[in-house]
Amino acid sequence: MPDTTQQTPAFTARGLTKTYGTGAATVHALRGVDLDVRQGEFTVLLGPSGSGKSTLLNILGGLDRPTSGTAHFKDTELTGMSDADLTRYRRDHVGFLFQFYNLMPSLTAYENVELVTEIAENPMDPAEALALVGLDRRSRHFPAEMSGGEQQRVAIARAVAKNPTVLFCDEPTGALDSTTGRAVLGVLADVNQRLGTTVMIVTHAAATAAMADRVIHFADGAIREIVRNETKLKAEEIEW
Repeated sequence: MPDTTQQTPAFTARGLTKTYGTGAATVHALRGVDLDVRQGEFTVLLGPSGSGKSTLLNILGGLDRPTSGTAHFKDTELTGMSDADLTRYRRDHVGFLFQFYNLMPSLTAYENVELVTEIAENPMDPAEALALVGLDRRSRHFPAEMSGGEQQRVAIARAVAKNPTVLFCDEPTGALDSTTGRAVLGVLADVNQRLGTTVMIVTHAAATAAMADRVIHFADGAIREIVRNETKLKAEEIEW
């Protein structure tokens, strides 16, 4: 993996706020968040439900806009982009992975990945992406013929097949048992190390933090603590 210490940050956020509703019903999802994320970093955003971590991920991923503050992807201000520019940003630079796999049930694993490669600027071959997650022999199977862990690995292959700069993962192991969850986290770590992809994982599972370069602790819409792991654990070493 290349040295990223001297590079422009992948993301820079300053003073990000996000509110929903008005008056007594106002909800403050983010309260003035400042954060830098280095290129190629493996970052875990940790906190309980409603702490603001998914809101931050959605803003950095171009799925939502802040109420105030700025967010940059490298030298480009995301918060100043038009809807069309945000769509291009997501298409060209961002891979998404969610708790539920969102695969097309009528398509094979290969065809689910191929859907993304058809619109990407510089995609992998779908077979290469499936081999990366250890599913080259399951490429012709349909989602209903696969376990939950295998479906999530197809979702990872789909996300990385377009060669994204960053991979955003929102509770990627939330629907999986401990053994399968470790396997999925191992694939994400491998993508980070082999491809140099910036990986950001939102979770409330504290065990995942041991794998990260840095852990961003969220509470009540704000960053409470940032911890750097001097020694990272491998996925199979995590106490679930």
